[in-house]
Parts: sequence; structure tokens; C-alpha cells
Amino acid sequence: MKFNNFSKITSNILGSRLTGFFRDVLFANYLGANMLSDAFLFAYRLPNLFRRIFAEGAVNSVLIPMFINQQKENEHRAVEFFWSVFLIFLLLTSILSIFIFIFKFDVVSVLAPGFIDNKDQFIFAGQLLTITFPFLIFVTLSAILSSILNINGKFFLPSFLSVILNTCMILAIFLFKSNAHFAIAWSLIVAGAIQLSLLFINLKSLNLIWKLSIDGIISNIQNLKIFLKRFSFSVFGSGIVQLNIFISMIFASLVGEGTISHLYYADRIIDLPFALIAVAISITLLPYLSKNILNEEKNADAFNQTIIFCLIFSIPSVVGLYYLSFDIVNILFGRGEFLSSDVLVTSNILIVYSLSLPGYMFSKICNQVFFSNERVDLPVFASIPTFLINLILCFFLYQSLGAIGLAIASTISVWLNVVIQIIFIKKFFFPFYQKINIIDYVKLIKILFCSFLMLVTIIFIENFFTINLIFDLFIKIFFGVLVYFLSLKLLRIDEIKLIYKSKKFN
Repeated sequence: MKFNNFSKITSNILGSRLTGFFRDVLFANYLGANMLSDAFLFAYRLPNLFRRIFAEGAVNSVLIPMFINQQKENEHRAVEFFWSVFLIFLLLTSILSIFIFIFKFDVVSVLAPGFIDNKDQFIFAGQLLTITFPFLIFVTLSAILSSILNINGKFFLPSFLSVILNTCMILAIFLFKSNAHFAIAWSLIVAGAIQLSLLFINLKSLNLIWKLSIDGIISNIQNLKIFLKRFSFSVFGSGIVQLNIFISMIFASLVGEGTISHLYYADRIIDLPFALIAVAISITLLPYLSKNILNEEKNADAFNQTIIFCLIFSIPSVVGLYYLSFDIVNILFGRGEFLSSDVLVTSNILIVYSLSLPGYMFSKICNQVFFSNERVDLPVFASIPTFLINLILCFFLYQSLGAIGLAIASTISVWLNVVIQIIFIKKFFFPFYQKINIIDYVKLIKILFCSFLMLVTIIFIENFFTINLIFDLFIKIFFGVLVYFLSLKLLRIDEIKLIYKSKKFN
């Protein structure tokens, strides 16, 4: 069977997550959850947070619809517009990297105030940050180039880039083991250069390599002004969403040693089902909605199918992570420098995080409606109360509940964001809202029932089958998933066919 776009993206994202998990297993084994690992993960996560603001969210959500619309009118001018945007972000990320290099210790003081009391940790974090942050230049430009490849139906390389990054980091850990902090930081830069080079090679094969001139920039001035205005809204919205992570990082540094690491490892596990389904389906959904913007029937049908499709994966993920969280964390990270106490704390955080998984997927899908209609301001307004609630909850919960309190604050803010986005869809796109079905109760009950059967299967195997921890977990997950999907098929949940349909939406 020929792989369709969704299958290619999902298989590459699966490869990315598997290599990412292996990388994190090595992180936990050699770096542990301590003062130095917290400093490293702070320096590692900071450019990645900006990446989410610039690259994965704001750039693609604004750039793709505008490029597609301009391509319909004048393809040559659309390509020049694209390269003008590329040049803007080359300058923007370079300036930001220089700023971080100069004021590195001020940045650490603001975003990780808990490090100030430990001079070694404080200096260590600042030194690492000067190496890791320029990775933002490479990853942002790679995201921009990936977007035009996706528009031209080239999905393989853009979704494979993370595998390259993870491989470089894994090699650094293997070579330097417990002293790999600086080697891993430099591996980010090496991986970024490789990623960008491969993307340029692919663009050359499409005859899209650097088509830009002064006249081209001048002729696109108006379009660039519109882009920057929409991008500013989107950055503000994405920035507020990412500020929630900044807030968690700030309070985590105040909770105590190892908290940043515990939150990171729990977040990495919860990211697997989210990335596999929500990210992959939104990459294919956004271009579809943009191209069929005037056909509300088609778009509503695609929206409804996508919601159910995500519930098919998110609900059993919540059930499975709730019951198996300790075993999963223990098998992945419970060795070397990662102590049994670290496993317990991380597994409890994971349980709380799992409750936000359906909300993250709902939010990702709702965003596609706003972006395809070029209303990038609406996610901004939706994210403001989300940020405020997260900030207030973190402040009141971090001292009494520690890392668990931060996870609770994050989960509540995610679901609040979903509620607000649905209200906005109803208010600003009412004809579309009338055609969609936010919650199909019949299918939801079927999915919940199938998830219950999966849980019963896991408990049954646990009570009657014991060999060793790793094999037992594999058997429980394998047969639990098997029973779940067989039950879905028997109950005729048709959206499961989206996995292998050559055309997702018709």
C-alpha cells in the first residue's frame, strides 16, 4: 500500500519520538534529575520555546494561508514573498541570539530565579545558554523552508528533521556520557546546520532556491506589512501560550532541585500521543481548510472527523497513562542517575498532564479554523485569560503541592483555552459552528466503553501474567490496544479509517 501524506508524517514523527525517547532515556541515565540537569534543560528548552513561538506556530500559521492565496494570483510574486519572509527571520533570530549572548546571566536571573542562590548552577546555565540559543536561527529557518515543501506536497524531509537532531544529540551523549552537557549543546548547532543544508537541496530540486531581488521585496511591501501585522498577533498569541511554559519553569526553579527535570520528562512522555495525532492531522488539515475556505460543508465535515479521530487516540491515552504511569516512567528513565524518588514524582506529574491531552488536541484543531480564515487575532484573545489563570494557580500551588501543583495549573489552563476557543468559533463563525458537532455523544460513549475494555484487559493481564517489567508492560499495552481497536471496529467508529485513507477529507 502506498503511504499517504498522513502516514508519511506520522511514521516520521514516530521515528522522531522514538529517537527522542531514546535520547531522553540517555539524559535520565547519565544526567539524572539534579542541579546540573536542571541548568542544562533550562538552556536546552529556552531556544525551543522561542522556536514554538516563531517557527511551529506563528510563521506557519500565517505564512501558509498567505502564500497559498498569493500563489493563486501570481506564483512568481508568491515565491519572492516567501524568500522575503525568510530574510526577515534570518535577521530577527540573529539579533535575538546576539541579545541573549550579551545578557545571558540577566536572562537566567529572570527565567530561573531559583538558580541565583547556587552560583555554580547559575554560571553553568548561562554558559550553556550562549551555545544552545543560536540553534533558534537554524530551526526557525528550517521551519520556514519546511512550510513551502509541505505546500508542494513534500512531507517526508520536514517531518524527518527531528530524527537528525536526536541522532546528533544521542551521539554526543554516548561519547561524553555524564559530562555531555556542553557536547549536547554543540550538537544542536551541528544538527541545525545539517537540517538547513538538506532543506536547501530539496528546494533546489523544486527550482525554488533563493528567488529574491530588491524589486521583488519592493513589489511585496504591502503583502509583507500584512504578514508582519498578522505575525505580530500570532506571536503575541503563541507567546502567551509559551509564557505558560516560562511561568512553569520560573516556579519550578523555585520549588527545588530536580523539579525542572521532573516536569521535562513527564512532558516528553505526554508529547508522544499529542505529536503523533494532533500535529500530523493539523499539518494536513490547515492546507485543506485554506483551499476550501468557501465550502463550509466540506470544512465542517473535516473538522468533525478530526475531532473524533483525536478522541479515538487521546481518551485511551489518558486511561493508559493513568494506570501505567509508574511502570512507563520506571522503564524509560528509572536507571543510573535517575533515582526511584525521581520516578515516583515524574509518574505523578504524568498522571495530571494526561488529563490535558484531549484539551491540547481540541485546541490544536480549533486553531486551524482561525488560521485558515486568517483570523490570527482570535487565538491571541483566547490565550490571555489562559495565561492569567496559569500564573495565579502556579503562584498559589507551587509551595504547597510543588511540581504537582504546577502540572494542575497547566492542565486547568489548557481546558479553559479550549472553552474560550469554542465560544469564539460560535461568535465569529456562526454558520460554520452550526454545521460542526463539537461533541458527538454517541461516539464519545463508544470510545469511553472501548477504553474501559482496554483497561479491563490490562488489569486482567497484570493479575495473571508476570515475566519481567519490560515484557509485562509491552504485553499489557499490546493486547490493551488490540482489544481497543477491535472494539472500535465492532462498534463502527468510521473515523479510524482516517489512518489509512489516501484522501483524508472528501
